[in-house]
Amino acid sequence: MIILNSLTIQNFGIYKGTHTIDLTVAKNKPVILFGGLNGGGKTTFLDALQLVLYGKHAKCSNRGNLSYGAYLASTLNRYVDPSESVILDLTFSHITDTEEQTFSVRREWKLAKQAELSKDKVSVTCNGQHDQYISEHWDEFVNEFIPMSLSDLFFFDGEKIENLAHPDRSKELIKTGIESLLGLDLLTQLHLNLNNIEKKRKSENLDTAVIQKVETCEAEIEANNEIIEKLSVDIAKLRKQQGNVNVDINKTRQKVRESGAHLIEERDHIRFELGAIAQQLKDNQQQRVKLDSGIGPLGLITPLLKQTQLQAKLEERAAEANALNTAIANYEATLLKSLDANGFAGDAKAILQTTMATMSNERDGLTKVQTYIDLPSNIFNGLDEKLALDKKEREQLIKQRDLLLEKKALFEKKEESIPDYETVKHILTELAQLEAEFKNAQTLIQIKTTELEQAQAKHAVLNQRYTNLLTQQSKDTFEQKRSLQVVEHIGKLKQTMEGFAKSLIKENIALLENKITEKFAALTRKANLINGVTVCPNSFSLSLLSQTNEVLSPSRLSAGERQLLAIAILWGLSEASGKELPTVIDTPLGRLDGKHRTRLIENYFPFAGKQVLLLSTDEEIAGEYYSKLKPAINREYHISYNEQDTTSTISEGYF
Repeated sequence: MIILNSLTIQNFGIYKGTHTIDLTVAKNKPVILFGGLNGGGKTTFLDALQLVLYGKHAKCSNRGNLSYGAYLASTLNRYVDPSESVILDLTFSHITDTEEQTFSVRREWKLAKQAELSKDKVSVTCNGQHDQYISEHWDEFVNEFIPMSLSDLFFFDGEKIENLAHPDRSKELIKTGIESLLGLDLLTQLHLNLNNIEKKRKSENLDTAVIQKVETCEAEIEANNEIIEKLSVDIAKLRKQQGNVNVDINKTRQKVRESGAHLIEERDHIRFELGAIAQQLKDNQQQRVKLDSGIGPLGLITPLLKQTQLQAKLEERAAEANALNTAIANYEATLLKSLDANGFAGDAKAILQTTMATMSNERDGLTKVQTYIDLPSNIFNGLDEKLALDKKEREQLIKQRDLLLEKKALFEKKEESIPDYETVKHILTELAQLEAEFKNAQTLIQIKTTELEQAQAKHAVLNQRYTNLLTQQSKDTFEQKRSLQVVEHIGKLKQTMEGFAKSLIKENIALLENKITEKFAALTRKANLINGVTVCPNSFSLSLLSQTNEVLSPSRLSAGERQLLAIAILWGLSEASGKELPTVIDTPLGRLDGKHRTRLIENYFPFAGKQVLLLSTDEEIAGEYYSKLKPAINREYHISYNEQDTTSTISEGYF
């Protein structure tokens, strides 16, 4: 386990003079919180940590393509005398089960007359005693404590970490972590050593006639190896550049959304929709007018219609009474005469006459009904049903009109929110330029990857040609036979090692998959987000699995969830590596929203390691987030720039 004790910075970057920071932590309070505004010196502090450890191999933020000497010269504080020294001094403890040792690494340099010739000097003490051997071989010795191959797991920028959630960008880091976890770097070195022995054996007892061809082939192999190395470096730089551009694209896209510029592309669509709605409203009105021009108005006088219908029926009965009255009177007179002729009883006749008189009065009453409708009553048949259908259709048309008006208002509101193109032109231009830059980088990566594959294929051809030249001469002598036997055994040994490495990776890769899944679940607290992750044992690319074990693209995750996935990858790898090292995070909360910030505050920072250094701005760990993290904080520092003293200072206390 490694615990940082203190760091001294002198005349480095924005820090003028000498600044010493106590980095010790308590057992249950692993966090040291640094607060500072942008440009105050947080990233310079992180650069100092990496530079004192790794020297020319350090991944410093602003080195770019500078040579190491030129970079060292550029770090001298601009307000001090050019003759003064830059000093970085890191003290740390290396703790094992049996002992604890304290090391102090001091890296010092001065500005040379030619800046690019500036050189640093490393001095190391162990338990207070100068160790000359470690001082001279520190670049190799540092890997015993904090391996350079694992530095990305423990020193990283939270704002750029989201790029690791992409399978192509995470596989190199995963490969490095697995090889360190399983000790495969030793197998790689052994493989190289065996290659050297194999070449040496093959080159023994060569004929002079073959030597020139062998030397020519060796020169071709060396030149081709330089091409492979250069292409690999170029691809790595392009991928880093692409990652940085991707971060800028995401920021610019956020600006586009905030300004409403993304709606400009929808202007024609919105106007088309408004035109379609206007036509639909016009058609709706025409249908309502057509409906109202029929029997619709009759629905407004329903009581009058009822009266009219009754009057028509009454008039029909009156007409019938007028038509039948004379015939019935004659019929009744004839009937009475017949009854008289046949001696019909007097009482019964009287009752019959009374009944006939009553019916006659009724008919007389009907004949007196005033006729002004003069229409058959059956013309009203089906009128009520038709009025009901028209009413229902009218209500549907009115409801349709209201929906269209709401839709029209929504699109009009969208149209009003579209900014003028000239006001957002610069943002759209910036986004287009960044996307073009990203695409160009992608194209260059593809081109150089193709060139690299061709160079690697050529490497295989040259190696085969080299082998053929070495084995070309006679195999009669004992030494040659012995060399061939050794070469044959070395080839079998290399195959065995390769098979062993593949088997070892395949058997242990489940550990890393479980670690990453466990950490991602702890950070997101979403049981149904993913079911797990898989890591390809050959390419080391990482895939997400859904609840139905289908492969999910990282683009399905939100930006915050992708950043949490990247942190879960780093966290899982760091635990699986078995190295208990300090974790140092610049801009720890990056562009995360409140919910995802809370996940990191509660579930990651207090458990990321035995010692966690957080370099935060005033907008990240503040308010509620600070209160939640407070129980895990051991020390707090404030990094600020002093205009009067022209230097940044590190003082106790947060913002």
